[in-house]
Amino acid sequence: MRLRFVLMVFVVSLVAACSQPAPVSAPKPDLTLEERAVRDMDARWLKAAQDRDAAAEAAMFASDGVAYREHVDPLVGPEAFQAWSAKVYADNPKQIASWITDSVRVADSGDLAIQTGEYHFTGMGPTGDREDRGRFVTVWKKVGGEWKVAHDIGMTTMPEPPPEKK
Repeated sequence: MRLRFVLMVFVVSLVAACSQPAPVSAPKPDLTLEERAVRDMDARWLKAAQDRDAAAEAAMFASDGVAYREHVDPLVGPEAFQAWSAKVYADNPKQIASWITDSVRVADSGDLAIQTGEYHFTGMGPTGDREDRGRFVTVWKKVGGEWKVAHDIGMTTMPEPPPEKK
């Protein structure tokens, strides 16, 4: 009887020692709060664009963030975006940027978000007499607890200009 008791204590101890504690699940992210954080970062980006601050715009990008723009290879990283943006400002001294967001959808994981919206640039060209309107998609990702641009692409919705007469 005593052997049975010792054996049972041994088995219970062995089972207890081998069992792993239930995994501690991370708290679910507050998706409404994360959406607000993405919108806040986007507002900072818009202000930087309206201030024509290429460095502040570039700071919105993750180190491997990619911007896709017309007539250039993908711009990878903040430095590439800053150089491109500075050139755009130099080539378009009267350009004013604006955009509005249609939606921001945050993944259940709370570390990726997709933003869609419409942009409008006025004052384009050397004399500021051109404009562009279009749609955009921006993918945001969490980097060190902060939202950064992972991918950004915009596409004009303006009609194709008529061919130049020769």
